[in-house]
Amino acid sequence: MKGCVCKKKVLMLASVASMIDQFNMPNIRLMLEMGYEVHVACNFREGNTCDDKRVEKLKKTLQDLGVIWHMWDCPRSAAALNQCCRAFGQLWKLTGRFSFAWMHCQSPVGGALARMAAHFRKIRVVYTAHGFHFYQGAPWKNWMLYYPVEKCLSYWTDVLVTVNREDERLAKARFGAGAVWRIPGVGIDLKAYRKQETGYGPDQMAGEIRSDFRKKYGIPEHAKILLSVGELSRRKNHQVVLDALAGFLGKDVYYLICGQGAEREELQKKARALGIVKYVKMAGFQEDLVLFYQNADIFVFPSLQEGLPVALMEAMAAGLPCVVSDIRGNRELIRNRRMRFAPDEPWQLWYIVAGLLADGEYRAACGAENRKNSNAYGSNVVRKKMEKIYQEMARNENSGKPKMEK
Repeated sequence: MKGCVCKKKVLMLASVASMIDQFNMPNIRLMLEMGYEVHVACNFREGNTCDDKRVEKLKKTLQDLGVIWHMWDCPRSAAALNQCCRAFGQLWKLTGRFSFAWMHCQSPVGGALARMAAHFRKIRVVYTAHGFHFYQGAPWKNWMLYYPVEKCLSYWTDVLVTVNREDERLAKARFGAGAVWRIPGVGIDLKAYRKQETGYGPDQMAGEIRSDFRKKYGIPEHAKILLSVGELSRRKNHQVVLDALAGFLGKDVYYLICGQGAEREELQKKARALGIVKYVKMAGFQEDLVLFYQNADIFVFPSLQEGLPVALMEAMAAGLPCVVSDIRGNRELIRNRRMRFAPDEPWQLWYIVAGLLADGEYRAACGAENRKNSNAYGSNVVRKKMEKIYQEMARNENSGKPKMEK
């Protein structure tokens, strides 16, 4: 059409829609502000950590923003070879149909397929690693399977974005990406979790709100609440909290879990076997977690593997004392060693939690420290870094390499 000014196109990819929803909406808005026509490709049907209602809401949000979304049958596991092949074929057609200036991809499987397609299509690419599967203390098979793939694909990566210091050091020392950046996670809205800058917790909440919340989940007024947020999967390791909770049997300590997943029945079975089923409450996927953070006494994050966990950052911003497994990502956020436990040692978890429950002043001090430390992970901090990365991509759309972060 005469006089038509066509926008340059960029493509955002992830294996599942929940990764777009939870981690990338600020990035998509940033792309739009830069004047791009933004496309999104992900699996809207399978593998998501959020419910179907939330996925439909995401689709509508994308449409309202003017983002063009594409169903991409990308699996979460590389073992699904047929689905991987189908997903690569879909991506090949998509990148042939549209001329993308560059792409931003993430997740191990989605990132691998996207970088292969980008290499052969000669499209420049940003890849965000939300936590390599190989890390200090990882099983040897992770290093055998994932490390060679990521190392090879790094040479087809213009910008490799990491979210923790361990991954950043490894990428800069051993990989061949054009540039390596580190961002402090995906960024959280600090204000959303700081409605009360002081005394943020169940003891300071309005009595009626506190009472209604506890009635909803069958938790007595005087009981203490341990809260976890995360998918019900083996990687999230909720089982170790159940073992520790058994040590508080009869002392009105309840464990509230927000999340959905395949391990729900196994967790319920274990709780029944330990005689603590009445003390374990599964709230399912929750779109708004503010009330949960407000009502909890202690946040417990027992994962076996993390990059830089969003839920933990949110709990820190809410001013909760946080007891975490001693793994990469968690260590970076919770610097107090006394708040960390070996992920396969429930007695260590019990000991830390018991100390916190016995001393309200200690709980408050730990929560205040976490609130202060969470300032480094606000959305404004992450946005500034992502803006620099995208500006470098925009400046080098036709040739050249982005600059290595100093």
